[in-house]
Amino acid sequence: MLLIKRISLLACFCLLAGASLGQTKPLTGLVLDSLNRPIAYANVVAINQSTQKIAGFGISNEEGRFKVTLATGSTYLLRVSFVGYQQFEKPLSDWDSDTPQLVILKQSDTQLGLVEVVSEMPVTMKGDTLTYKTDAFTTGTERKLEDVLEKLPGFQVDENGAVKVQGKNVDKVLVDGKPFFDGDTKLATKNLPANAVDRVQVLKNFNEISPIRGMDTNETLALNIQLKDGKKNMVFGDLTGGIGPQNRYLAHVNTFYYAPKLNLNLIGGTNNVGEQPFTLQDYFRFSGGMGGLSARSGSRVQINGEDLGIPMATRSNANSLETNLAAFNLNYSPSSKWRHTGFVIGSTANNGLGSSSLRTYLNTGQNNKEELLSSSDVENKSGLAKYAITYTPKEETYVKYSFFGKLSEIQNGNLLNSSFGDFTQNINTLSSRNPYALQQKLEWYHAPNEDQVFSMEMNWERKFSDPFLDLTSSVKPLVGLYSIPNAETYRLLQNQELHTGTLEGVFNYYYILNPTNHLNWSVGVQQLNQDFVSGLSQVGSSQRFDAFGNDNEFDFQDIYLGMSWKTKWKDWILSPSANLHRYQWSDTQFGEKLEQDRILVLPAMYAKWNLTSNRSLTYRWGTEANFMDSQKLAQGLLLQDYNALFRGNRALDNGLFNTHTLSYTHFDMFSGLMVFGNANYQRKRNDLVTTTDFIGINRLFSVLNVEPVNKTLNGNLRVDKSFNKMKFEVGGNWNAFQTNLFLDDQLTQNEQFSQTYDTKLTSTFFKVLEAKIGYSFTANQYVSGRIDNTFTTHSPKLEVDLDLVKGVKLVADYTYSAYLNQAMDTRSDFDFLNAYLSYQGAKSPWELKLSVWNIADTRAIRRDSFSESLVSTFSYLVQPRYALLTFKYDL
Repeated sequence: MLLIKRISLLACFCLLAGASLGQTKPLTGLVLDSLNRPIAYANVVAINQSTQKIAGFGISNEEGRFKVTLATGSTYLLRVSFVGYQQFEKPLSDWDSDTPQLVILKQSDTQLGLVEVVSEMPVTMKGDTLTYKTDAFTTGTERKLEDVLEKLPGFQVDENGAVKVQGKNVDKVLVDGKPFFDGDTKLATKNLPANAVDRVQVLKNFNEISPIRGMDTNETLALNIQLKDGKKNMVFGDLTGGIGPQNRYLAHVNTFYYAPKLNLNLIGGTNNVGEQPFTLQDYFRFSGGMGGLSARSGSRVQINGEDLGIPMATRSNANSLETNLAAFNLNYSPSSKWRHTGFVIGSTANNGLGSSSLRTYLNTGQNNKEELLSSSDVENKSGLAKYAITYTPKEETYVKYSFFGKLSEIQNGNLLNSSFGDFTQNINTLSSRNPYALQQKLEWYHAPNEDQVFSMEMNWERKFSDPFLDLTSSVKPLVGLYSIPNAETYRLLQNQELHTGTLEGVFNYYYILNPTNHLNWSVGVQQLNQDFVSGLSQVGSSQRFDAFGNDNEFDFQDIYLGMSWKTKWKDWILSPSANLHRYQWSDTQFGEKLEQDRILVLPAMYAKWNLTSNRSLTYRWGTEANFMDSQKLAQGLLLQDYNALFRGNRALDNGLFNTHTLSYTHFDMFSGLMVFGNANYQRKRNDLVTTTDFIGINRLFSVLNVEPVNKTLNGNLRVDKSFNKMKFEVGGNWNAFQTNLFLDDQLTQNEQFSQTYDTKLTSTFFKVLEAKIGYSFTANQYVSGRIDNTFTTHSPKLEVDLDLVKGVKLVADYTYSAYLNQAMDTRSDFDFLNAYLSYQGAKSPWELKLSVWNIADTRAIRRDSFSESLVSTFSYLVQPRYALLTFKYDL
């Protein structure tokens, strides 16, 4: 019966879509100059003569062709314009779709009028800047910036606020040309009010440093959000408050002030309904924009992540989420030479997670199944702050100093119940840490003449982390791995402290041979120092745990000399480079010092082929030297889990990675077709891999360099097609890896192949209903020796946005998921239905909204994972059904 309902719904949707197609007709044409040469990127609009509003628009392609879809039965004024040419106008009441309109543009000596027309066009392109006039795409019901961006051609916004344009990730967000919270996309998309946005500019190859603009190959992509004139020199934003049964609450505030010299942004909120404006993942991701300098030359030290072992809570895996946020952003430019920027972000969260999992250990024994029940409570408090001052006395000189700091207090409590055969144990763990990081960066760029540019960058960083683990077990833990003294209750305490200091600098000299060729020489140094100490004790026992003692000092130095050449030849951009590195590192443990050194040449290549003005193919190849950190070298044991120990390896050497990336972009406003794809292939020689020795489900981990080559291949492809009032999207993601490692001293090959396919059809009916119907399929196959597991998930989805009567809106989304564990032949079905009903009177600042989440009251979902030593399938508890009544006031 459920299947019949879904088929009926899809058929009804298709009939409505077919009806909508019959109300419009395409208008095609060809734009030429007086010499019959095609004009690309000419702006084409059709103005409805009755309403005097833009009814359709387009941009001519490289062949000069354009297409505009218009409703039949009206009279239009066709207007075509391009900078440097006289504007073309022609009235139309009827036309033949198969007969292109011929448009001849004549050159003009007057530019001013044309510039005015272009500024009102829905889409304009100038150099590397693509500008969207958002009013041409929105309906006026959008709430935040993410809702606006989703309506623009070539844009994608995921549920975490990350933005892609033409298949490429957006690296930075600006508001009126000023960085918004250091360019963070999530804080921008989730908080900027939609009604304040006038235009969205896509800035390709963005670089705020004018002396080296166009010289790098980073292809940084930025968005500049231009505000409406009515939102400048005044405070705007919104205030929201809501309450619901079961003590549900929500409060949120966005306030913004934009003036020519001063920009202020304040964001705050508190809720227990799962809205996460700033998460623990966001905290760890924030780097203040201070990326490592040595990484550009191919060097990387694998430092363990600060979030290791902390379960990350999201709406899809947590049964309770309480969050609080306060954030302030400042941009102040007292003059054209000076600019001050900074932000402060403070957040707290208390998240509850619960799961049951079936774990299959990749050991060589017959008994390798464990059932694990887990209940976790994660509390964190975090703070981040950044201040930067920029001095640009003239266009040829750029100086900037930045300071960034972050700190947090994290506590994670777990109650576990493990069943392994006839063996059952109850475990209680409490882990905590108080990490902090301080960073300073100095940048200087100067172009004394048109042929030369000098630059210098220096980074200083100090990091600290102190993971603490308190583990209590009802039975003796780590049997077979380590002898624990007998006790009624076993309680182990482990302390760790890790201090990391980094100082790095690089000096660059650019020599511009001519407009299409330049050379770059660089010399740089990185000095990294780490101190690591750890120890273990047992409550109620006087036994010394000397095997768990660590007192390590790790010193790493990288001195390098690099050269690159960038050239443009016809439709090609080529940039080969090479870096000569001299590495030295030493490891001192309990008075014994081991030293090593290495000299490596790390070549790289960048190539871009602009097939046409709207199609390009980009290839990147790079080599990377990958090094260990002090924790991987530590000879003392570390307690990682209730059934896992880790011991480092002092004999580690560096790995050498080769990475090949191929990207393709096709963006055609004429046909409404957008194709984006990329593939990434990586070969890891002498890779650092984990070794595992099993005793039952107890594991001893270590790390070594493996001789067989490890391989990774991943890619994605996305196709968007717009026609009339419909938009069709289809895409796929693929990820495969082949890792050689040791399980029970046997060389084993772990393989994973993950594939995801999704499609979505969006259409608008009668200007009051927008519907989206989608479907996704995911398959994860995990292979290790005799173990071969495949997990699949089928998920159809429907979203509707309906204007019931004037001012009243209904929005709902429904997702059904069918999850199958093929190895166990078990299936789990779950679905989610969310809806809200809102009312806002015409020109009223007040909005009233009733929201209901998880109407079906689904209590758990299924997921799976694969690691070096086990395959797991999880059932996560999620938030039960709840409702919320909210009031919003627009400032």
